[in-house]
Amino acid sequence: MSVHLIEAAPRLLSTMSKEASKKATEFLTTMGVQIWLDTMVNDFNGEEVKTNTKHLPSKTLIWAAGVQGAPVAGIGFNKQKRISTNEFFNADGHDNIFSIGDLAVIKTETLKNGYPMLASVACQQGVHLAKNFKRMLLKKPVVPFSYNDQGTMATVGRNRAVVDLPHYKFQGRIAWYIWMFVHLILLVGFRNKVVAIVNWVWSYINYDSGIRLIIRPFKRKVKQRNLPEAIGV
Repeated sequence: MSVHLIEAAPRLLSTMSKEASKKATEFLTTMGVQIWLDTMVNDFNGEEVKTNTKHLPSKTLIWAAGVQGAPVAGIGFNKQKRISTNEFFNADGHDNIFSIGDLAVIKTETLKNGYPMLASVACQQGVHLAKNFKRMLLKKPVVPFSYNDQGTMATVGRNRAVVDLPHYKFQGRIAWYIWMFVHLILLVGFRNKVVAIVNWVWSYINYDSGIRLIIRPFKRKVKQRNLPEAIGV
């Protein structure tokens, strides 16, 4: 089996540092993954993945390129199907329509494509918009949004990860430990933390990577056989 990773950007993890991108590429290449940069998927017919540069025979396609918004009349979308907003989350030309998270793009002087589509960005935007709603109800001026970048992390496999913190960068095993620690402390409740630790230790020792798929239950059809009737004695 061969694994192909298709990336439309000129480098992997384009929202992270160049060091993290380079190290992630090294990790994946060492694992045997074939990487195609500056490549966009145009179509998949169940037998072949068609891109703007080549066609790759495949019967399995995993789409992990984010989300797109459904067009709405009167609301402006950019090329990535994201709603263009100002720094107060107002959709262009609308004072009573707001958009945050992956669906919104706030362009700044340093970020031409807006903030990265990350959960941390969406969480901060949600809290900020709620505070602005309160200020609007109190007839106070609203405050523009400013993202507080506390770091970005990505896991690339067993003992492999990349971490970009505001003042430090880590790659490899230590980054993997940091990634696990941060995800652990973000879990809600002591019981969830303990269960996560036990599952991680068990999976690490036994190399058990459970398949996290949601499938529908099905009933197997059993062919009925014409059996002779039982004779009672």
